[in-house]
Amino acid sequence: MSGVLQRSCSVASKCVESNLSVLDSLAQKVQPFIGPLSLIIFLLAYHGFLIAACVHNYQKAAPLLYITIFCWLCFIINLIVCTQKFKYFVEDVALKMENFATCKRSVIISFKVALMIALLAYTVIDSIHDLSRFSGFFAYIFYLLFMFAFSNNRMMINWNIVSSALLMHYTIALIIFKWSTGQWFFQQFAQLVVGFLEYAQVGAQFVFGFIAAPPNICDLAPVFIFTSLQTLIYFAAVVAILFHFGIIQLVLLKSVWFTKMLIGTSSVESVNAWACTFLGMTEAPLVVAPYLPKLTDSELFAVVTSGFACVAGTVFAAYVALGACPVYLLTASLLSAPMSLACSKMMFPEVEESQIREEDFKVSHGSAGKGFFDTLCSAGVALVPTVFAIGASLVVNMSILALLDTIIGYMGDLIGYDGWTFQMLFGYAFFPLAYMMGVTGDANQTLFFQPKSVLIATYALCGFSNFSSMGMSIEFLGGLAPNKRSAISNFVLRALCAGSIACFMNATVAGILISEPIICKSVQDTSKCFRIPS
Repeated sequence: MSGVLQRSCSVASKCVESNLSVLDSLAQKVQPFIGPLSLIIFLLAYHGFLIAACVHNYQKAAPLLYITIFCWLCFIINLIVCTQKFKYFVEDVALKMENFATCKRSVIISFKVALMIALLAYTVIDSIHDLSRFSGFFAYIFYLLFMFAFSNNRMMINWNIVSSALLMHYTIALIIFKWSTGQWFFQQFAQLVVGFLEYAQVGAQFVFGFIAAPPNICDLAPVFIFTSLQTLIYFAAVVAILFHFGIIQLVLLKSVWFTKMLIGTSSVESVNAWACTFLGMTEAPLVVAPYLPKLTDSELFAVVTSGFACVAGTVFAAYVALGACPVYLLTASLLSAPMSLACSKMMFPEVEESQIREEDFKVSHGSAGKGFFDTLCSAGVALVPTVFAIGASLVVNMSILALLDTIIGYMGDLIGYDGWTFQMLFGYAFFPLAYMMGVTGDANQTLFFQPKSVLIATYALCGFSNFSSMGMSIEFLGGLAPNKRSAISNFVLRALCAGSIACFMNATVAGILISEPIICKSVQDTSKCFRIPS
C-alpha cells in the first residue's frame, strides 16, 4: 500500500513539475508582450475616456484633447527622426547645405538679408498706427552696436551664428505675439502652469498652517518665504521626477538637434540655453556638468551668459506672486535661449575648436541611479538651502538699498535738495536705455502703472542678471570645473552685461510687437483687504 502511495505521489509531483515547467516556459514567452499589451490596454482605455469626455462637454475636454494630439505629434515625429533613413537623409542634406554655403556664400547671405527685410517690413506695417512702438528699433540697433564695440575679438565674430540666432529669436517672437494661435496656446499654457504651481500651497499650508495662506489684512504683507518660495521646492521635485523618467533628457536632446540645424552652436551651449528655460542658473549646468572642464572659453562664456539671461521655472511662482504676468514670464523664458546665444557669440566669439564631439554628448542629471521616492524626496530637500539663500539675499539687498537711499537722501539734504534716493539716481542714469526700449509716460498716467512700461520692465528685469548672481556663478561653476574658475572670474562681468542685454532685447522686441499690453495683479489684492479696528 505504501509503495502504491509513493508511486502516486511521485507521479503527481512529476505532473506538477511538468505543468509548472510548461507554465514557466509559457510565462517566459508571454512576458515580453505583457508590457506592450498593458500599454495598449491603457491607451485604449484613455482614448475611450477622452472620446466620452469630448462628447459630454467638449469645452472642458478641449485642453486634454489638444495635449493628447500634441503628444501624438511629438511621438510620430520622434519615430520618423529616429529612423536610420531619416538620419542618412539629414546628414546628406546637411552635407549638401554645408557645401552649398561654402560655395554659394552670397546666396545664403542674400536669403538672410531678404528674410530680415521681410520681417522688418511686416513689423513696420503692423506698427504704422502706433509710432511709439518704433522707438524700440533704436534700442535694438544700439545694443547690437554696443556688443560689437565691447566684444573681446570683433574680427572673429561668427556673423552666421549671430544672425541665425537673431532671426530665430524674432521669428519665435512673431509666432508668440502676432499669430493668434500662438497667443492662444501660450495663454492656455500659462494658465495650466499657474494652476499646476498652486498645488504647492496645499503642502505649504499643511506644514506652515495659516502662515502660508494668511488672511488679507490691510498693511500686513504675507511672509514671502512661506507663501511664494515654497513653490520652488515643489517645482524642483517635479523636475527631478521628469528627469528620472528621461522626459527632460529627450526634450533637451531634440532641442540640440533643432538649435544646431538653425543656429550652429555646439551641443553643450544649446542644451544649457534650453535647460535654463525651466531650470535655474545653477541647476541647468548640472545637465552638462561632465563636459564643463573641457569647454572652450567661448562655450563657457555662453553657459554663464545663458544663466544670467534665463527666467527659471523655479522662481516663476515668486514673480507671479509679485504681480508679473505668467504669459510674459513664459515667453521671456523661451526667447532668452536664442538671444543669450546671440549675445554671447558677439561679446565673446569662438576662436578655438570644440573638444566635445556631438556623437559622444549625453545629457545627465544628479538623480541618476536613484529610485522614484528617493528622487522625489531628495530633490525637495536639496532645494531647501536655495530657498533660504534667496531669502537671505533679499534681506541683504533690500537692507543695503534702504541704507543707500538714506545716505543719498542725507547728502542731497545737505545741499538743499530733498527727496534724493539711490533708486532715483540710478533711474535717471538708465532712463535713456528705458526710453529707447519704449518706456514712455504722460501727465495723466503714472509711469510705473502704464501697461507698456510694466510689459517692458517684466521682460527686462525677470532674469538672473544681477551682481549677487555673479558670486553664485563663480562659486557654483568653479566648483563643477575647478580648472575653469579663473577664466570664469575674468569674464563674469562681461557675461553679466551680455545676459542683461539679452533680457533688454527681449523687452525691446516685446515692446515693438505687442500692441495691447496688459497689467496683472499680485496674489494679494490690497483693494479687498479688511482693516483691523484700532
